[in-house]
Amino acid sequence: MRKKYPVAIAGLRVFKRLCLAIVLLLPVTTVANDCSKGCKAMSRGGHFQVIARPVPDKPLLSEYHDWTLEVRAANGTPVKLLGLSVSGGMAGHGHGLPSQPRVAKYLGNGRYRLSGFLFNMHGEWTLRFHLAGRNLEDVADLKLTLDY
Repeated sequence: MRKKYPVAIAGLRVFKRLCLAIVLLLPVTTVANDCSKGCKAMSRGGHFQVIARPVPDKPLLSEYHDWTLEVRAANGTPVKLLGLSVSGGMAGHGHGLPSQPRVAKYLGNGRYRLSGFLFNMHGEWTLRFHLAGRNLEDVADLKLTLDY
């Protein structure tokens, strides 16, 4: 004897169509809200502005890649720091970066090459730049969304 559940099957079809419609209507963003032109953040104390760009422009998940970071004083002049480090993670998931990015090279004119970034999942990430100048230290947080 075979049971029929026409209401449940019809409800499942409606649910599947609704899910598909939601997925098709969602805005699509690329890595770092498309930071290829530079994503900006001001440090907490207002001492530094950072402009970050991924290299390549749209790195793939689970692949190591680099970023360039421009550091400027509040008045816009480039800054050569005495110290720079990077940390970060996904606050919503309660974990840090799955890699340990480091400063690879000072490129001049307040620009740095940072190596060893790895994003292993979609979602909202925060990159935290620890900045040390001559007589001050500050932190700049850059929030980005990986969703592609």
